[in-house]
Amino acid sequence: HPRAKVHDSDEEGSVSGQHQFTVKLDDMDVDLYPSDSVLRMKINGKEVPTTSLPYEHPTGSIVIGQNGDGLSLYAASHGLHEVYFDKNTWKVRAADWMKGQTCGMCGKADGEVRQEFRTPSGRLPR
Repeated sequence: HPRAKVHDSDEEGSVSGQHQFTVKLDDMDVDLYPSDSVLRMKINGKEVPTTSLPYEHPTGSIVIGQNGDGLSLYAASHGLHEVYFDKNTWKVRAADWMKGQTCGMCGKADGEVRQEFRTPSGRLPR
């Protein structure tokens, strides 16, 4: 059963309040973050220049590419139709087959908005 986790957190020591966005997929961690007004990306801790995009995982199940002013990660077989990140916005679109199987910021991805941001235990974090 594919698993994907998406996290948004304050960048350590960030004075500007910028956020780092992390996508965890099986054996791959992708960190997306703004730095010096440029988007940067690390895959498994290694800096990957956005000029070298598009990136495709050796299995072909994960693709990362430029999308307008931001970056998009596509991993439908892992349950993520698209994860978009730019300096001001991030969006997560779950794959259709994941409806009713997600939790957290996507809720259950079934159109019912009252369940959004709930943890697997049903708790609503502050």
